[in-house]
Amino acid sequence: MLKKREYIFLSLTVIVLCSFFIRQKTQVGEYIAKAAFIFNFTKFVEWEKSEANTSTFVIGVIGDSPIQQHLSELAANKTINNKKIEIVKCGAKTPSGCRCQILFVPETVSTADFQNFISELTTKNVLIISERKGFLDQGSAINFLVIENRIKFEISIQSLNRSNLKASSQLLKLATAIQN
Repeated sequence: MLKKREYIFLSLTVIVLCSFFIRQKTQVGEYIAKAAFIFNFTKFVEWEKSEANTSTFVIGVIGDSPIQQHLSELAANKTINNKKIEIVKCGAKTPSGCRCQILFVPETVSTADFQNFISELTTKNVLIISERKGFLDQGSAINFLVIENRIKFEISIQSLNRSNLKASSQLLKLATAIQN
């Protein structure tokens, strides 16, 4: 028979494990949704004509992020502007080696590393999408937010313009906030 202490310990262990798995499941769902958002953003953002000459549409992800798997799953059976989609991992310390049309910046990326990417990619026709509070102010074009357990996004017109990108009015209407 379990002693009272063992029973309490076992109960607490079960509660902690359950909350961990619920959090993991929620995080997985969040990244599935964000991957779908990223894919759909491509329908409402216009890249320069120079990008029309490439045969592959490349989405870069800085470092390790759960979104990479979900983007890869989408890329396996979808195209963007009739182009095959390639998902690449970009090193957090090597922005010059990341050649892509979209760059996803996970919340785990430091402000200093983010600034290195911004300074390297700002004028290179790259849609920079982040998920960390404050990164929109620092140069990201689109930033994900979670508000009341729902994924929303904010847009920086200035960052889009600097990257020679144009967002459709339909996308702007869906944004929670727009910075000029």
